[in-house]
Amino acid sequence: MRRSPLVSLVLLASVAGSARAAFIFEIDTDGLDDGPISYNPGFSFGGDTTTASSSITSLAFGCSGADAIFGGDGVNLPDTYLYEYAPDSLADNLVVPIGQDLGEGNVGTGVTGGDAGQYRVYATWGFTENVSGGDTTYEVSTAGDFFSIALDQNGRGDAWIYLGTIDYTSGSIMVTQYCEINSFVSMRAYGLLFEKVPAPASLGLLGLAAAVSRRRRAE
Repeated sequence: MRRSPLVSLVLLASVAGSARAAFIFEIDTDGLDDGPISYNPGFSFGGDTTTASSSITSLAFGCSGADAIFGGDGVNLPDTYLYEYAPDSLADNLVVPIGQDLGEGNVGTGVTGGDAGQYRVYATWGFTENVSGGDTTYEVSTAGDFFSIALDQNGRGDAWIYLGTIDYTSGSIMVTQYCEINSFVSMRAYGLLFEKVPAPASLGLLGLAAAVSRRRRAE
């Protein structure tokens, strides 16, 4: 039986809206905002940083409610956090419907990752107004591509803050986060979100599918 284009779009929206379509990287993997941290195996400290303090969770979409971290014990080098994510070996672990509000005006693509393509990279932390380490820098790299962004964490948090887009081919995506000045609350971190960007031709189709799905739910 041949389906109409409208039915196909609705089916597309339904499938995309329920599939695992992003990878959330939480530093603490125990799901509890309780102080003790069960560190993600893809997380480590860099420079001469060896530890950090536990902090309040982030309320961003998809977060489990685990601990965040802040500061560090860096002395001669900036407090530094390291993350490693390999899309081709770590399956998506978070359902992000098309158009899902991620905070700060960002919305989910609903596209399944795990293969080559462009990935949007986001960071989150619990809302804060007391980071005293100056701007926090994120350096994101993978085979053949790199970007860096420095931002003020104060007055922000509990949302997925867009860092940039990386062109992934294979291997790992590496993220280095570091402060400008070591201090008690030099910076904060809960985790990262990686979501694949749809191909240009698919972007409009997915957007139309989401609109059709919303209209049908409203009827």
